[in-house]
Amino acid sequence: MRYLLAALLLVAGCGISPTGVQDGGEPASGFQPSMRLYFVSGQRLKAVTRPMPWPSLKETLNLLVDGPSEPERRLGLATDLNGWIGALGAVTADDAKVRITVEAPTAAAVPVPAPRESFAAQRDRLLWLGQLTCTAAAALAARSNIDADAVTVVVRRGRESFGSFRCSEFPRAAE
Repeated sequence: MRYLLAALLLVAGCGISPTGVQDGGEPASGFQPSMRLYFVSGQRLKAVTRPMPWPSLKETLNLLVDGPSEPERRLGLATDLNGWIGALGAVTADDAKVRITVEAPTAAAVPVPAPRESFAAQRDRLLWLGQLTCTAAAALAARSNIDADAVTVVVRRGRESFGSFRCSEFPRAAE
């Protein structure tokens, strides 16, 4: 009798009624290449991730120079590159260093910041340097599998050198 009762309990199941076929959603897609551009939000840099295959370093920076997309502008993002640079010149990279040359803007040239003023005092007015630095560092880091803050970026405009920077030197919005 005991075995009969155990068999009846097994046949009765666990009380879950059968269901129809359930949709499992989209299949897993794995790693999706993307690039990170840095625009300005208030007085801070804000990263924007654009899902697309990795363009070259120079193409990435050209996308930055083009400015935020319409949806990004509606979110309040802007660029500080206008007025500071004209076209993007040579872009070279090795190991953990990027060298960027920019042309002066076609309008009246913007002077290099006064050397007697500390970088920290100028930083909020120099977010355009942060845009170039952080975007270039993120692009090189993604390709080289290194930390973006380990990348040094040197920016020159003609004979003027703006110096060597790391992304961590610029104020960034929380991501």
